[in-house]
Amino acid sequence: TQGPEAGYDLIGSALRAGPVPVIQRIINPEQYEQAVLKYMAAEGCDRTEAQGNMDAYFENPQDWAYQKLQEQNGAAKKDYANANMDPKQIALSTIWAGVVFWFAYYLITGLAEGKWGKADGTDLLHGNLWSLPF
Repeated sequence: TQGPEAGYDLIGSALRAGPVPVIQRIINPEQYEQAVLKYMAAEGCDRTEAQGNMDAYFENPQDWAYQKLQEQNGAAKKDYANANMDPKQIALSTIWAGVVFWFAYYLITGLAEGKWGKADGTDLLHGNLWSLPF
């Protein structure tokens, strides 16, 4: 059998399927490992393919199950092991994430500093939930 070192790391999970499987791997590493090993045994595949499928499952179980049902009915097999690994797509996603994080930071700090209105200390960002006027 192939051990965890044979597959890909947390970054690989994040790139292929997003943050949900990464969180699953951090919070429940034993459950994740057992799911991968069980998939390897049931499908007779290598660790990378099993990890790709389990990452897709943890990200969206309904879509993963639907895809597997379609594959059983003759549809093309989806390659979850190499999903979203195109270098151009990775670069574009990284740039987009940077823009979103920058905007969120700008918005939150601007609100806290009163950039778009008076910051008189009676707002939610300063811990004054009970003194808000509603």
